[in-house]
Amino acid sequence: MSSGFEWLCLIPPLFIVVWAVITKKTFSALIIGAALSYVLMYQLDFFTPFVDALYAVIMDADTVWVILLTIFIGIFIELVTHSGGVDALTQYILKVATNRRRTLLSTFVLGLCFFIGDVSNIGTIGAAMKKTADKNRVPREALAYILDSTAAPVCILVPVSSWGVFFAGLFMAEKSLDLTGSAISNYMHVIPFMFYSFAAILVVFLFSAGWLPKMGMMKTAYERVDGGGNVYSDRSAYLNVGQDDTEVVKVAPWKSLLFIVPLAILVIWAILGMFMEGAMIAIAVCAVMYIPLKVMKFNDYCRCCMEGTKNMISPVIIIIGAFMVRDALVAMELPEYVSGAVESILSPAVFPAIAFVVVAILSFTTGSNWGVPAVMIPIIVPIAVGIGCNPYIILAAIACGGCFGSHACFYSDATVFTSAVCKIENMDHALSQLPYCLLSAGLATLAFLVTGIVIN
Repeated sequence: MSSGFEWLCLIPPLFIVVWAVITKKTFSALIIGAALSYVLMYQLDFFTPFVDALYAVIMDADTVWVILLTIFIGIFIELVTHSGGVDALTQYILKVATNRRRTLLSTFVLGLCFFIGDVSNIGTIGAAMKKTADKNRVPREALAYILDSTAAPVCILVPVSSWGVFFAGLFMAEKSLDLTGSAISNYMHVIPFMFYSFAAILVVFLFSAGWLPKMGMMKTAYERVDGGGNVYSDRSAYLNVGQDDTEVVKVAPWKSLLFIVPLAILVIWAILGMFMEGAMIAIAVCAVMYIPLKVMKFNDYCRCCMEGTKNMISPVIIIIGAFMVRDALVAMELPEYVSGAVESILSPAVFPAIAFVVVAILSFTTGSNWGVPAVMIPIIVPIAVGIGCNPYIILAAIACGGCFGSHACFYSDATVFTSAVCKIENMDHALSQLPYCLLSAGLATLAFLVTGIVIN
């Protein structure tokens, strides 16, 4: 950007947020916001760089990985659902989850137990709990909120999860820290300061237990259901045409293995760090189990694979748009501008809170929950070391900022995927959970401020 006009980098993310809130349309906000970024950078010659950026995003290895994993999880969900495995498991769950409150708490507990990866957590728990939730008249928005809140916020607390492995690697790679020991041992020192995760888990527990008031669109969702309406809004009706998810089909108890066995395969491979391979093997295991047992014919298996892929088309399109916005804002040097703007008010006591807020805002506006922390670590950490900040608190603040982005951003992969699993419009989920995400962020900011004052 030209000198004196660096502030222009703020226009695209502000536009995206406002447009998404007003129109309730995520993809149009992303694509127009991305185009606006390139207009600001290249003026009338924006079209060719815009097309080149689209091509670069589609061909990028990280994009392909996220898209393929999203599709494979979608196929897995479709297969285990149509096998009868979900119905069999639902029969057991309904014995415990006999009302709305127990359903919410059961979903919360399952979310704590599955901590391998945010997308896989959301997909498997969502598949297991959706029918139970519908049976007990739980608004889909509430189910989606619990699924999303026990995804990244839980995963980031576990060193062997996808989040733990990623951030442990980033921390060890930062040369200004001069860390010794293993990546995992250093990550363990960071976990006690993951205040956003702890706050998000506390808030969603209070919500699940019924001890937190319904706010905003979540309150509207409960009023809709309590008034005799559907568990989903009118905007989401087209996603649920011809489906009755309140009907739990009576199936043989052994069929729960049709869900549990492939899921176990997925989890084991994920623990080993091979998320993609685990999803593919789980799908293959479904074929090996279902076809010989005559649970489904080969044609039915193929049809489920196609249907699962089709269900993920909308999330995939939004993910591509989010990655385009991310790259555009990085090219406009948004992270550098924001970090430079707050540099003048830095002190060891307040720096952890500032670092969290800055990374959280950037992750929220860009939809890049891993990319922004990766960019900001080499910017923030040397400053923190120079002014004498505790490095573990700073690392936690950066990671928590990315976690907030994954949790709250309207077009993050976790938000988009959760909406797809729950079969509701993306903005229905994003806006209904936003007050609770902001509450968690406020608590985390306060915790970082107090801790920074006490320790530094």
